[in-house]
Amino acid sequence: MSTRLKISSLALALTLSAPIATANTLNGIPPNVAADLLYQLETLQQEVSQLRGQVEQQQYELNKLKSLSKDRYIDLDKRVSGLATQAQAAPVIAPAGSNVQTADSTATVTTPTATVAPLAAAPVRPVKLEEPTSEARAAYNSAYELIRNKKFEEAQSAYRSYVTSYPNNSLTGNAHYWLGELALVLGNQGEALVQFKTVQDSFAGHSKVPDAIYKLGIVNDQLGNQSLAKEFFQRVISQYPESNSAALATNYLNNMK
Repeated sequence: MSTRLKISSLALALTLSAPIATANTLNGIPPNVAADLLYQLETLQQEVSQLRGQVEQQQYELNKLKSLSKDRYIDLDKRVSGLATQAQAAPVIAPAGSNVQTADSTATVTTPTATVAPLAAAPVRPVKLEEPTSEARAAYNSAYELIRNKKFEEAQSAYRSYVTSYPNNSLTGNAHYWLGELALVLGNQGEALVQFKTVQDSFAGHSKVPDAIYKLGIVNDQLGNQSLAKEFFQRVISQYPESNSAALATNYLNNMK
């Protein structure tokens, strides 16, 4: 039985029992019986009070969850808007001598010697990734357009299909990163951790790695794992000091309790 239904039932019981207890007392009912009725009445009143407290607590928790979901949505919306209006560093890694253009970047990456271009401060050797075909690039851009249009569940399905169909090209790391962002917006922190960790572990040298490590810190902090969150923030600061994620991690650390 739900809490609200219990309160309604108890309130009805109070309404019916109060006049009966009073009437019986006035009609000469034995004092011990009248006392028992009054005791039951007081007990019901206490239960109603407790249930009301539970309802208020549940409402408080619900409001917290709504607020958290709204914050996640705003965070993703700001990122999408920023990518749509600013030309910043390219978020993909291009094979040697190639130019790659995607919907979430207007910059071009050209690497003269290495198959994969690592970030300057990357501590590990970058993985080798294939250049995306025109079909793969079109599929990626189509999924990203769904994010821009705030069709988050459709975008999630599209990116899941993408990483299955194209597991090893230079846009796959981006797709896993966006799957992490979408999981946060849709309230699935567990999947967000999996996706961001995939970027960190399987796409070494990718330009989304600093962002993914920063997000691992964010999600762990939300889950109450503050010590682990601080480790991720400190890692992105030490390994990628010139990245925007390092600046964000520094600011986040300064505001943590």
